Amino acid sequence: MDITRSDSSDIQQILSILNASKGDNLTAEQRETEGFTQGTLAAEKLAAIQSESGIFVSRDAGNSLISGLAMTSPGGVAKNGPALAAYQKVRESGVAKAEKIFLYGPVSVRKGYRGKGILTQLLLHICRTLQADFALGVAFVDKENHKSLLIHRHYPMTESGEFTLNGRDYVIFTFAPRAVLAFYQKTL
Repeated sequence: MDITRSDSSDIQQILSILNASKGDNLTAEQRETEGFTQGTLAAEKLAAIQSESGIFVSRDAGNSLISGLAMTSPGGVAKNGPALAAYQKVRESGVAKAEKIFLYGPVSVRKGYRGKGILTQLLLHICRTLQADFALGVAFVDKENHKSLLIHRHYPMTESGEFTLNGRDYVIFTFAPRAVLAFYQKTL
């Protein structure tokens, strides 16, 4: 598997993966077991994220098809919505300086590639790549997204709080890139 930062030629595939993982066509039970991504991102917003800390993508070696993706952005660029709420809550806790916090997510893997460790490899790559610039990663998960909660609880992340926004409840997960790398160094 090859993991790289995405570039402008990847935007349409990224949009396709994100749109497919929204789960709009799933029943409530399917959304619960399969998970879903939130929000809508336009190509222009993806390009902006690519120019910051980046969108990381996985591909089978020698294949142009993106199998999974994970977005990152400096916490300070969050302007509204759950990303801003999660960032502010973590920043107010004082666990890391504002400029040392990055947002992690959304993440998504194509349906046919799920369960193969792609998210773990993306997380490890992100931690290796961003550890010099950032001390803390922050993710937030809708409490109705049981699959995503299970996945995040599987990783060496800390549940660092909760918040409610627009009638939706969220769990905040934080992780230190160096600590994640050390954890997997011991277990791999």
